[in-house]
Amino acid sequence: MARILIVDDEPDMRLAVRNVLKLRGYEISEAGDGPSALAMARENRPDLVLLDISLPGMDGIEVLDGLKKIDETVPVVMITGYGHIQSAVDVMKLGASEYLQKPFENAQLVETVKKLVQGTAPQALSPAPAPRAEAPAKEASAPRPQPVLPAGTVSTAPVIVRPRSRRPAVLALALALVFSAALVYRQVKVNSASYYREYSGVAGNISAMVWYDGKLVAGDWLAQAVYIYAAEKDGLRLEQTFPLENTHISGLAVAGGTLYVADSWKKTVEARHLGEGLPLIKSLPMPGKVSALFYDGEYLWTCDSEGNAVLRLPDSELTPLVSFKLPEKPDQIFKSRKYLWTSVSSSGKIYRHKLDDTLSLDGVFTLKTSRAGNPLSAFAWRGSRLWLARDGLSVISEAGAGELLKAQ
Repeated sequence: MARILIVDDEPDMRLAVRNVLKLRGYEISEAGDGPSALAMARENRPDLVLLDISLPGMDGIEVLDGLKKIDETVPVVMITGYGHIQSAVDVMKLGASEYLQKPFENAQLVETVKKLVQGTAPQALSPAPAPRAEAPAKEASAPRPQPVLPAGTVSTAPVIVRPRSRRPAVLALALALVFSAALVYRQVKVNSASYYREYSGVAGNISAMVWYDGKLVAGDWLAQAVYIYAAEKDGLRLEQTFPLENTHISGLAVAGGTLYVADSWKKTVEARHLGEGLPLIKSLPMPGKVSALFYDGEYLWTCDSEGNAVLRLPDSELTPLVSFKLPEKPDQIFKSRKYLWTSVSSSGKIYRHKLDDTLSLDGVFTLKTSRAGNPLSAFAWRGSRLWLARDGLSVISEAGAGELLKAQ
């Protein structure tokens, strides 16, 4: 008989869940707070834990971490309340097997427990037929600079004397043209910054994505697969799908012909050949749960769940060179020419760090376009455009820099 530990500070909630599962023959134990739950797990290892994310004192994330230290293999289902939803990607990267959002149906609870207790990983829901993505709006292009004649050039053409009365009119016309050009240029910049477009029909549980050679490479934590999309005039077209069984994708990076895949559960980074089937080259153990990867053209950046960002050589051992401590403990990173960008899925905040000796914080941003119940799960810059994925939403957004709002 499977043993299930229910961890929730609301007695009524524990009672309701206990009654549903006891009727199905499960052995139930209960805890109303984190320390009690960890003590019970040490004394009598459960086969499954149902863990509320909002607990007094020690919250659900801390309890999850403690449970994984006791028994890394125990399945944990995170339970969230409406308006307090933690990013599913966030908790999955920390080791949760699934999450349920209150209020949930009894049948949903029973099905989730049944799958995990029997050792069957939950499968992704079959997506609805993908609608054709809308064509991205064409941007106006900035005015082309006009050629300038070399200084000191002497013209041999005859001088034409025009009536003096026309010179003010010519000057006024020239000024009007310059002013119009300035207005057009300013409008182009405004339109570029405020650009926003959504492309549907993509994977619904993207936990990492990276642009490489004009293709979008995306990892789906729930389906445990890597998708490659081609960028076309009318949106994103799925080109290839690579299932990666038993790989909980928390980060992706591409260096040459190698795809690096972070698995925070196994505390590994896999090096795979970027070709048919993504064959495994080597699995490299990491000191922590790597939540994010980025290759900047020279070095591979890794970041773990404790906020340790490490600059590594993309060699056979991923040799570490420099380590930084980031207070926000991000689960996404991206390095541009001037900054290191990070994000925390659970809060939806994006952080900008200077590329100095300490990666000092330079700005904190939120997203102008919100999607309630679908937290930010992956982001990447491509040129001046920000690409965003939200967990549980089969949409990828392309936005200008105006999408970022300074956090208060």
